[in-house]
Amino acid sequence: MALRRFVLCLSLAAPLLGGCAVPVAIFDSFGDNVIPDVDPVSNAYNQDLRWGRVRQASTAVVPAQREKFFELFDEDQSTFHFTSVEVLSSAPRSIDGREVDVLVAWEYYSPPALDERKLRQKQTWRYIDLEKRWEVELDFEVFEAALQPALRPRGPVPASPAR
Repeated sequence: MALRRFVLCLSLAAPLLGGCAVPVAIFDSFGDNVIPDVDPVSNAYNQDLRWGRVRQASTAVVPAQREKFFELFDEDQSTFHFTSVEVLSSAPRSIDGREVDVLVAWEYYSPPALDERKLRQKQTWRYIDLEKRWEVELDFEVFEAALQPALRPRGPVPASPAR
């Protein structure tokens, strides 16, 4: 009789015991191991830069690049006056989602000229586990190239062909 009770209790408790053996990988998607979505952080950074909130935007930039960031986008001396920003794509670089490549389209003008120009920039976002935040590594080459004067051929401009 005692054996029957033991077997009955064991059979009733078996589903509960099986629930305790859930793989740890399932629990990685809960609690402290959750990696927040990069899109809100990326959008906030790009909008801060677009509206000239350079100090707020700089908090997301990798510390090694902040000095160069301020040289290019300093609020008082910037040659870039952004009129719009659009996130074109977002693609994970790693399987775990801790690195994401974001492609951004910028429209800007440089006073005193009012002609609007466009460029695209690649941003590499990395999730920092210790600080529980996203950080961006920027591709400054596109902005530096925009600062260079257009390369023009030297010499006289050829006449238009006769029609």
